[in-house]
Amino acid sequence: MTPGFSLPDGRRGQALAVAITILATVLLWMSTAEPLIGWYEARADELTQQQRLAVHLAALGAEIPALRDAVSTGGPQSANDQMLLAGDSDVIAGANLQTALQGLAAQSGTSLDSAALQPAQPDGAVRRISMQVNVTASWPVLVALWQAIGTARPRMIVNQLNLSANSQTLQVQASFFVTAFRTGSP
Repeated sequence: MTPGFSLPDGRRGQALAVAITILATVLLWMSTAEPLIGWYEARADELTQQQRLAVHLAALGAEIPALRDAVSTGGPQSANDQMLLAGDSDVIAGANLQTALQGLAAQSGTSLDSAALQPAQPDGAVRRISMQVNVTASWPVLVALWQAIGTARPRMIVNQLNLSANSQTLQVQASFFVTAFRTGSP
């Protein structure tokens, strides 16, 4: 008879069977259930953010009549009530938008990695001035920046938000568009 490997029987065999079952359950949990739960939580967070954004955009949409009134009256506005970008041309308004964004970023504790002015678009009696912005910062700083943009005067809207995180540096790179409006012709 050649010596070979045989599984223990009796109490030792039962203990080994229980240990193998526990190990298989833990491996199954770590390889399947845990990633699925993480994915579910990430999707729930994304849905919550989208719901908050929808509420914010609805509030901004409610300001459209006030913007139209401001355009139609054409009168001077106080600095606190200014809703439209200042500037006699799209380029000057774009420069004013960039200056305002740089100030808001500094106020929030970061700086803009880049800012690119997009072609202006007519939108009724106003012109839409948009700027593509890239920022790298921690999550709390980015949230503070977006809150500052959301409450800034002149009114600004953040859209087309793309995020990528670096888990080693705990920094988030955000790319988004900021849109504001100015009165006048091109």
